[in-house]
Amino acid sequence: AELPFNTMFLPHWEEFASAVEQYQHALNCLPKEKKSSFHLYDVELPGTVLGLLSKALQSTHFHSFILGKNGFGRAGVKFALKYVENNPILKDFCLVQNPINHTDDINQLCEIVKAHPAIQMLGLGGCRGADVNGYDMLQSIMTLGLNKLMLIDIDLSSNDISTGGGTFISDFLARNPILQSLNLCHNDLDDDDGIMIASALKHNTILRTLKLEGNPIARAGWAALRNAEFDDTSLNSASDSNHTCSIDYPSFDRLKEFDGDWLDVTEMNGNPYSEGQFDPAAVRQKKIYSILSSRNRKCSNAHYLDLEDVP
Repeated sequence: AELPFNTMFLPHWEEFASAVEQYQHALNCLPKEKKSSFHLYDVELPGTVLGLLSKALQSTHFHSFILGKNGFGRAGVKFALKYVENNPILKDFCLVQNPINHTDDINQLCEIVKAHPAIQMLGLGGCRGADVNGYDMLQSIMTLGLNKLMLIDIDLSSNDISTGGGTFISDFLARNPILQSLNLCHNDLDDDDGIMIASALKHNTILRTLKLEGNPIARAGWAALRNAEFDDTSLNSASDSNHTCSIDYPSFDRLKEFDGDWLDVTEMNGNPYSEGQFDPAAVRQKKIYSILSSRNRKCSNAHYLDLEDVP
């Protein structure tokens, strides 16, 4: 934590906890479309403070609950899980760089989230503890995306996840779950993982964002992912590409190092953060038009007329 605890802060924590407890009355007056948030980042939370906050938050229900880099150990994890379990309106829950060192706590988290009536976003970036296997953690958390229809956003970045040749991620995506956003940045996924994920994306029509930056994926993996998003080999391959998922690629300059003729497909599948209406059919048409216009500049469209049949 950037701000370590000092006993001189305790009166201020007591005042803060009292204010949080009173804030429940203001939250009850919020319009239904407004989202309330509780964030504590880069602040150490020892047991005394956790006790104050636990009491204050008992009846104060926020829609978003985010704790980051708080240096609170297992007691803090238990505190956070208790809040999640007792807050029926919680939609977003994040523990950022707060290590979970016990598999039992991960299993408890999964049970709580599975039974929760409202959670849509689960963020566990940098939460793998020293005694927890990153790939096992990933399988436990992502399985929730198959069994819980409301969970649409999972962040498992920076958790030292290495598949060792396992196919869980690609198998999961190929089943076309309800998940709309998956962040696996800064893990240990390699070219083989990239190729398998690319293959799975051809069967997925729901995922909107996939973040893989910071993994040791090289040319073959990124090329496969790029082709999954837009394979411009032919009209047929373009039509069969994934038209919904926007992949966060490395910088364009780095991609050109892999292949000097690399086609920039940034936002080819639309901007997932745009509030405008998204239409996969329009994306497909854009890709086909892109190929036709490129061929037209070379006066070569007629050459392909008898070779392709795109419905």
